[in-house]
Amino acid sequence: MNTAVMDYRQRLLKALEQALAEKPYRDVTLSDITAAAKVSRRTFYEHFSNKDECLLALSEQTCQGILTLILASFSLDDVWEDVVTKVTMAYLTYINDHPDTMLALYTEVMTLGQAGMASRRKIAETFAELLRSQTHIRQARGEISRSIDSATGLALVAGINELILYRLLDKEKDDRPFQSLAPTAIGLVMRLTTDDDHQADKKNA
Repeated sequence: MNTAVMDYRQRLLKALEQALAEKPYRDVTLSDITAAAKVSRRTFYEHFSNKDECLLALSEQTCQGILTLILASFSLDDVWEDVVTKVTMAYLTYINDHPDTMLALYTEVMTLGQAGMASRRKIAETFAELLRSQTHIRQARGEISRSIDSATGLALVAGINELILYRLLDKEKDDRPFQSLAPTAIGLVMRLTTDDDHQADKKNA
């Protein structure tokens, strides 16, 4: 895909994100998107068959962007609790800074039939795999007592995302920053990967 084509695609995705800050997804029109992107309707259809396909593309791009931020937030030299804290804060800070986009991605993607469900599943599996791989590395190094398997990782990601969704839906009633969910998310991961004896041994080492 050449640079000009990528530029148009990025402009359209950015335009959709801008539109979501102004109105609910179902009220966003193609005219809103093309006007914000400063492209024609014909150009839109060269990249996406409809608005829903554009939303799915935005969902995938957002997932990759968050994953990039998370991977850049820690190093293998960090102790496990610091890794969990940094990863959690990177994720929640992004959501805090993009609440309108995230609300649409959490709620609207699920309504897009098989394509939407496949997208949601892929994203959940991506973050669950990050948890699984990092805990296996840390267990092999003796830093934690238990690793997380894929099923547990999926359950953990789903649970944390439900907490985020509740906060997104109740944003008008609850204006606390999303980072306030960090202690709960961090606590869940730490309880699943460490035990009291292991923590005591690390502190006494």
